[in-house]
Amino acid sequence: MEVRELPAHARRRKRVVPALSVIDARFLFAGIVVLAVALRFVAIGQHWGTDDGYSYLVASSPNAHVFLTRLAAYENTPPLSYLVLALMPTGHSAWMLVPAAVAGTLACVVLYCALRRPLGSEGALIAALALAVAPFQVSYSNLSRGFMLADLALLVAMWAVLALSRGESRGWWAVYLIAGVIAMYTEYDSAIFLVALTLTALWLGMPTRRRMAVLGPLPVLAIVPWIPQIVSGEHAVGKTKLATPFSAPSPGTLRELTVSLAFGANGGTSRVVGQWLEFGVIVILAAVAALALRRTATARGRRWRYAVLLIAGTAALTLIGHAIAPAVGVQLFTERYLTIMIPLAGALAAAAVVSYGRRGPVIAASLALLVAGVVDFGLRYHHQWEPDLHPVRVAAEAMHPKTVLTDNPDVVYYLRSLHPVLDRPFNLGRGQAATCPRPCLVIDSTTTNFGALRRVSGTRMVINSFVLTLER
Repeated sequence: MEVRELPAHARRRKRVVPALSVIDARFLFAGIVVLAVALRFVAIGQHWGTDDGYSYLVASSPNAHVFLTRLAAYENTPPLSYLVLALMPTGHSAWMLVPAAVAGTLACVVLYCALRRPLGSEGALIAALALAVAPFQVSYSNLSRGFMLADLALLVAMWAVLALSRGESRGWWAVYLIAGVIAMYTEYDSAIFLVALTLTALWLGMPTRRRMAVLGPLPVLAIVPWIPQIVSGEHAVGKTKLATPFSAPSPGTLRELTVSLAFGANGGTSRVVGQWLEFGVIVILAAVAALALRRTATARGRRWRYAVLLIAGTAALTLIGHAIAPAVGVQLFTERYLTIMIPLAGALAAAAVVSYGRRGPVIAASLALLVAGVVDFGLRYHHQWEPDLHPVRVAAEAMHPKTVLTDNPDVVYYLRSLHPVLDRPFNLGRGQAATCPRPCLVIDSTTTNFGALRRVSGTRMVINSFVLTLER
């Protein structure tokens, strides 16, 4: 029998420190989950932003008819996340942020479980840690929107495809279908990821192409019964809501998107030069990772290569899909619709780190991520990003108004004892200020930068970013 000599890089891996034991891996994984929970719940009591207010407005609907009416009037998303929010208590504002925080934490768990077998414990742990501390992912885990729930469902769908590629139980098809439907009814753009995942799996030939071709697109088609509600929502654009925020694909927007997803918000700097430097570092690191993955591809097992190619192909097609969506009138090329890229990039980076076959890069990457998580925890601890509405409520109650109108949905929640009416959202429409029963208190936000300002003539008071006008 002929014995072939292994390549040099494969021989070097024979001297690698043994892999983590099962007990060590579970202990480290538990620590990562604790860190993920800490980061997502440390600021759970923060003041709401406008998105949170609109989520509350829809979720607090008294019946199904009002729910559908408000959803069409104010939102551009499917119903599932609002139905989940409707189950939450309303006594404290933090409850409306809990579903996203829980989903964001569970996404770390699912990513680890999905990668543990193909990439090994070390790769799965690094990927889970990267997702746990990702600043943008943490921020959106404190937003009462469906992005984290959609990401969780999409990661479960990817996990199912990975399991099916190994020939595991056909029950994973049911998991894939359920997860895909949940994702579709949480965020419409989940369709791009599911199509990308299906096309990549068809290219790789596992699971079987026939089943993947038939079952892969089914979750996307499940949204068909909801199309009449989508059409109804489109009729409200320009009347009670704005179109989806849009950024045209360009080098500049790609830079902003990449830096935000990697470092959070604007990347920690508003200077364009600084962002280009950050973007350049990301590109260099991505190139190094790609070279590392290519260098070790032949020496790794079939399971490892399939997982890397599936994740890389899905990530590439998902980004391309969002970039070309504006060509057909769908405006999705913005970071809030690409949060799923964070776990995919983290998985590929983790695979590149462990591909070197040495413990040094693994320890260095883990320590860097851990430090980033600790710093982010410190920045989020007792921090508020939105104005406090308590002084507004005190002032409003002292005026004893018969009617309260506002253009800001946060006021609807924080001043709910006065039963405010959302009027002229985004400064759209004529409004009810001229005809509302007196005394009528109008509370408008100075941060509403769309449309024409409301015309009022009563006594005014400015508190934080809100203008209170009492019409007698």
